[in-house]
Amino acid sequence: MKSFSISFSAPSLTIPISYHHQVQGLIYSIVRRGGGEALHDVSLDFGLRQYKLFTFSSLRGGKADSRRKSLCFGRAAYLDVRSVRPEFCDALTAGLNSGFGFDLFGQSLAVRSVNISDAVITESRLGLKMLSPLTVHRTGEGGRTDYLTPLDPGFAEEINKNFARKFYAFTGQKPSADIVIKAKTVGIKDKYVTLYKREANSEKKDIYITGWRGEYELYGRPEYLNFLYYSGLGARNSDGFGMFEPWSL
Repeated sequence: MKSFSISFSAPSLTIPISYHHQVQGLIYSIVRRGGGEALHDVSLDFGLRQYKLFTFSSLRGGKADSRRKSLCFGRAAYLDVRSVRPEFCDALTAGLNSGFGFDLFGQSLAVRSVNISDAVITESRLGLKMLSPLTVHRTGEGGRTDYLTPLDPGFAEEINKNFARKFYAFTGQKPSADIVIKAKTVGIKDKYVTLYKREANSEKKDIYITGWRGEYELYGRPEYLNFLYYSGLGARNSDGFGMFEPWSL
């Protein structure tokens, strides 16, 4: 389990405000450079669900241009990536140290610095701030995806179910206790809606995803909270959702 804080040189980088899929592609390109060619296609299964078991933050260092619906970066762009999977962490480390350049939306990026940590959460009660939006959903009538808000009664329940599935997919064991999440400081300004825009040749359609930033309280066994720190909280972690920064309560 490792956490990567990455700084990219990004002079005059300008990207659309909907960038999740492309940043995921950037991460996979780094992993491939590190010898993890097959990891793009490898998931851990739980029934029909598949989990990549990594997560990443929102990009930082840019300024929003609402008129052009874009983010503009000056000198650097900052990205955090975490994973519970050793093979993913090894390949990402090798790729970041390869000396190769990368690109995002056809624009060149170079790795400026990387800080790698493997901190262990030992508390059973955490306060946390979302570094990328927290999203959770249910399937509604006709297969419709219904995104839940932190005020919905089923919000905490769905997050706990999602945790249990991911934990079982990774360890082969069911959790012996639940996790509990409570909204602490979450308002309408924390609502986040983005168009998850896929590559032009993708067989899957573009979709809108709703998530929530803000601050929460999280309770559970330390080993479970540590697992979530590195794998992500809620759904769509490998799409850039559910990364959090914790503090002790």
